[in-house]
Amino acid sequence: MNNNKIALVVIVYGKALEDAMTIQSLLSFEEKLEHLLIVNNGPAVIDENSAVLTSLAQKHHHVVLENQVQNKPLSWIYNDFIQQYDADYYVLFDDDTEINIEYQNMLFTAQDIDIELPKIISMSDKAQYYPLVDGVIEQKDGIISNAKEVFSIGSGLVISKGVKEYFIENKMELFDSHFALYGVDFSFFRKINRIKQKSKVFNISSRSYINHSLSRAEKETSEWRDKERLYDLVLTLKYYYSYAELRILKLFLRKILGGKIKDALLILSTAFNGAHPRCSTNRKDIY
Repeated sequence: MNNNKIALVVIVYGKALEDAMTIQSLLSFEEKLEHLLIVNNGPAVIDENSAVLTSLAQKHHHVVLENQVQNKPLSWIYNDFIQQYDADYYVLFDDDTEINIEYQNMLFTAQDIDIELPKIISMSDKAQYYPLVDGVIEQKDGIISNAKEVFSIGSGLVISKGVKEYFIENKMELFDSHFALYGVDFSFFRKINRIKQKSKVFNISSRSYINHSLSRAEKETSEWRDKERLYDLVLTLKYYYSYAELRILKLFLRKILGGKIKDALLILSTAFNGAHPRCSTNRKDIY
């Protein structure tokens, strides 16, 4: 098996380590990660003397727990993680994913791949939702070529050191630090799609799959989730669409006419501030 140096981050929220499915998967890995960063995004502190952490430290080379109970924006976590560690590949996970042996084998044997997009299978309905290639779910295994647009989610995403270096050379963030939760992963793909239009082509593959608890496949919605998605929509329009002001104005008027005054005010404040409330607008570029 190849000796790829792998740095992997897991974002844990609202649960103990022993209850996090991704953490349990990492305990059963056959190969050692070079770096494992666990970011506890709250709300309660996780004990650094946890028995699970001890077991992980015996399984992998370097294991670090960060308690970020203030709920650090995902974009900041991802960017800081990729900047901080030296590795051949960087891997992102949330806390509710099953990592199978096929995915592990892909990870440690990958060669000449810049970005790996595992097929995302929802645990709730067993359907595949990602990756999307030109708007269609990609079901074939192998290299994704001749695609105008590629999108997927962050969990399971694999990014090579070469991609990191390209972004550093061009003074770009991998993940847009204006976003905190929804939209963070898509901001990366919007940048990749733009870069592709400028003749720089990354080798993107989909050779693996993971089972994941996918929010969009859940039947229940919540006021909190709707609010977070509205932040994402406004920021996406502002930074990634032409005629942004006009599009945001139309969205604002639609909410006003629909009697959704709170939503309308959120649209205005987000457009004006230019960032999710948890993100500082004057945070300097990481690279």
